[in-house]
Amino acid sequence: MTHRNKLFNLLIKNYVFFSFTLGLIMFGLLGWLAYQLDRDINSPRLENLTASEIVRADFQEISSEAIQALGGWVEILNEELKVVYVQGKKLDRMTAYTEKDLNALLSDLKDKPYMASFAPFTTDDGRTFHALVKIPAQYIGAKYELKDLNNGQNEMFIKIMLQTLVIFIILFTLNVYLYSRWTAAKITNPLGAVAEAIKNVANGRYHKRLNIKANHEIAQIQDHFNVMADRLQKTEQEKKRLEANKQRMLVDISHDLKTPITTIHGYVEALQLGLIHDEEKRQKTLDLIQDKTKLVTSLIEDVFELSKLELADYPMVTEVSDIAESLREIAAEWYGPFEDKEIIFEYSIPEHVINMPFNMKLIYRAISNLLSNALKYNPAGTRVSLELLETSDEIEIIVADNGIGIAEDLQDKIFDAFVRGDQSRRSDGGSGLGLTIAKHIIEKHRGRICLDAGQDSTPSRSGTMFRITLPKK
Repeated sequence: MTHRNKLFNLLIKNYVFFSFTLGLIMFGLLGWLAYQLDRDINSPRLENLTASEIVRADFQEISSEAIQALGGWVEILNEELKVVYVQGKKLDRMTAYTEKDLNALLSDLKDKPYMASFAPFTTDDGRTFHALVKIPAQYIGAKYELKDLNNGQNEMFIKIMLQTLVIFIILFTLNVYLYSRWTAAKITNPLGAVAEAIKNVANGRYHKRLNIKANHEIAQIQDHFNVMADRLQKTEQEKKRLEANKQRMLVDISHDLKTPITTIHGYVEALQLGLIHDEEKRQKTLDLIQDKTKLVTSLIEDVFELSKLELADYPMVTEVSDIAESLREIAAEWYGPFEDKEIIFEYSIPEHVINMPFNMKLIYRAISNLLSNALKYNPAGTRVSLELLETSDEIEIIVADNGIGIAEDLQDKIFDAFVRGDQSRRSDGGSGLGLTIAKHIIEKHRGRICLDAGQDSTPSRSGTMFRITLPKK
């Protein structure tokens, strides 16, 4: 259950990271906005608004930006209290003052259009001047507290807000881009690689494999995909092999049918033309025709049986029965043919009952095919054995001989159609489908068959051993 939430946890972590960084951006911009507002708008109420704070020995060096930002101005008066210099936009028409005017301007602050401050100062050459600061009362109170914003300050406020908005948009866009790239690296890019791999498989490129670093869920998809691609590749290879085998089988069937049919045709034509006069030769000819006819019939039956066994929906019917008794019956039936050819036939089958599900007819066909090959290809004096072994879950049937054996170059393909142990195409060599049919029968029983060559080897004989393993349930 913990693995199933890996992708969910990743998305949650990404979202938390995105929200956290966005929050940091917001807090940072709010701090920057507060700093800008305090520096550019609110600071004039704390400093640079009174005459005593701005006076300089050289009055042309006086800094009055904060005063002008509030709509005020600075006047410089000489010793006769005449206005000799102005900084900012002067809103009244006063060009000279009396002491009474200054006292009235500075003493009574109520109902005045301007808030004023006054400070004398001395220049470097010893002359005395006076600095008079006037600020519209609508923007500042008696204690020099900011009351409202004038047009210049409004423009400054809008400018700061626009700058903040632009910075926020830039940082937000950058954050979204980085988050998208991060998410893409974790999810989108691996999914794109998976899609490309699926496309390769759809186009028949089964050798392509996924090799990406991703979270658990996509890693599982990668593992399952690679397994699927591997199976598809093997299936494709097996399909090509089967097609090649079928093509070769058609050629071999044509060859194996053509030879006996040509022989039959020749003998029949000779009989029809009266070329064989001796009765004994006529009888031998008829016997040969009958043998060739049986061979053709056997070949056709084997091909038909193999075609049925290769069907995926082959109607496999099994019945629980005693496999030991069935093998004893097979051994009894084959004892005579081996004895006729002076081949020593032995069997070792347990006397107790071994019940298991199997198809008696098919098992008889598979074992008989193995015994038939041992009889057909081995000389007199060969020792052939049939043995039944039992475990808790399986039984093992062994058909072995110490005869001529199977050539090493044929051992890997001995179960292929039309492969004969003696590598000959003799007309009496059988159909070449016996082992192929046996293999299909055993596999239909969920079992396996294999060849163990050289088990009873001697200096002159290598021997052959077939092992059949079948499940008991």
